[in-house]
Amino acid sequence: MNTLISNWKASLTFFLLLLIVLSLGVWQIDRGYNKKELENTFLERQSQPVKEIKYNTFLKSDLYRNVVLEGRYLENIFFLDNRIHNGKPGLKVFSPFETTNSGLVLVSRGWVELEDRTNLPMIKSSKNILKIQGVLRPESKDFVLENEKMNKKNNPILVQTVNLSELSNFLGKPLSPYILELSELSESAFVKTWQPINLSSFRHFGYAVQWFGLAIVLIVGYVFFLRKGETKDNE
Repeated sequence: MNTLISNWKASLTFFLLLLIVLSLGVWQIDRGYNKKELENTFLERQSQPVKEIKYNTFLKSDLYRNVVLEGRYLENIFFLDNRIHNGKPGLKVFSPFETTNSGLVLVSRGWVELEDRTNLPMIKSSKNILKIQGVLRPESKDFVLENEKMNKKNNPILVQTVNLSELSNFLGKPLSPYILELSELSESAFVKTWQPINLSSFRHFGYAVQWFGLAIVLIVGYVFFLRKGETKDNE
């Protein structure tokens, strides 16, 4: 007890570290179960037949499902900046797609290499009515820099993040809450880089085991520290 009192700083540090490590382990387990649920949902939706959406009504059950939309691309092109693929700098291409029922969906068309930042790639979009196929996904919520004020005179427009609310205001019409990841077999598609699940559930569970293992190491080290202090007090 005297050792514990005299070394209260070390004891406080130990308990704080133990709390942090255990919290990280529990957090990884929670992430693992959430990711497992997402994996099951994605596989189940992908096994369903392709659905043609005609009336602009996107259901929650349509998320991660292969769908077909009919309409035409608007002339606006948005480039998502700083996208690295196979070690090369590039951009992701996004185009608004107006369906035959006047709905508006943002289409992610894939990745293109960027060789010169002062000379953005020229992207051509068919103005004809066509059918496109892809997977509906939610809007990404990653931490990114804010976009600069967009100028309607510019096309294409370089952005730091794809914010559906911001793009809706710019286009003057509400966008669908989901983004369509265009099938790589489409003529208007570029290099596919999107992954529905960036880290498998097993990886999260593996990280949790590592954090709990570190907690055990901390406990063993702390017990050794106390016993060593008691030995010195008895000398």
